[in-house]
Amino acid sequence: MIKRLHIGVLAATLALMVGGLSSYTLSRNGYFPAASANGDWISYRTVKENADVSRRLYAQGLAGSEDGLADLFKRGSEGELFRRSLENLIVNSIIKSSVAASVLAKAQKEVEDSFDNAKVANLSGVVKNVYDWDTAKLKTRILEPQALMQIVAQEKGDDFEVWLKAAKLKSKVRIWFVPFEWREGILVNKNK
Repeated sequence: MIKRLHIGVLAATLALMVGGLSSYTLSRNGYFPAASANGDWISYRTVKENADVSRRLYAQGLAGSEDGLADLFKRGSEGELFRRSLENLIVNSIIKSSVAASVLAKAQKEVEDSFDNAKVANLSGVVKNVYDWDTAKLKTRILEPQALMQIVAQEKGDDFEVWLKAAKLKSKVRIWFVPFEWREGILVNKNK
């Protein structure tokens, strides 16, 4: 009887240690939710990776020449860059969850049709050097959301902005572990 109790306590202790170490490792590497939009989880790591890619593109001169970019990428603006990356991911999730499955399939097909095996092989090195991603991540993080937004914008025409604002307002967005909140369809700092 005492031997069974000791084995049970040992097993429980071991399970707690493994669970604690796993949780620590996952959270240390950013695998915890920063937000969710209509049930689509967005990890802290995803937001951080997208912000890092934006910074890398700017450093390589590939981000364009829009006014304010220098201010966004200067030292000390990490919070604003993170906020914009998070907001972009939330809006992409809202659009994806607000359209019909046929529209999403059309966007995915459009991206797939633009890539054949030879193009993917040629692009994989460039994507790795510029983005530090593989082509699959490039497709899901950048190309598919852009294609989806273009298709929806074409379908909605002049009403696209009105539709998007309504979709943002009715969406269920939750923010965790970051100093932002979703207020009236916009990601804002909590303390403002």
